[in-house]
Amino acid sequence: MHEAGVTERILEVVLEHAKEAHAKRVTDVYLDVGDESGIDTDSVELHWPLLSEGSVAEGAALHFNKTTDEPFKFRLTSIEVDEPGD
Repeated sequence: MHEAGVTERILEVVLEHAKEAHAKRVTDVYLDVGDESGIDTDSVELHWPLLSEGSVAEGAALHFNKTTDEPFKFRLTSIEVDEPGD
């Protein structure tokens, strides 16, 4: 169940960035994941549709950049939005 909490936190950060951008819809979410971070990306992907349902991030694709440079790293690197606001 750890990844449900991780996924909730990802969504919170994504929604904060989307709000700042006045985005109507988030299309893509990019994350760096260290190979020793302990994050099960398959589980995050499994939780994402349910947790993001009804938000501007619903339907957004998750993209994981797996890295060995920073083995414990786990962070949002960027989001892409459709129909950014003014």
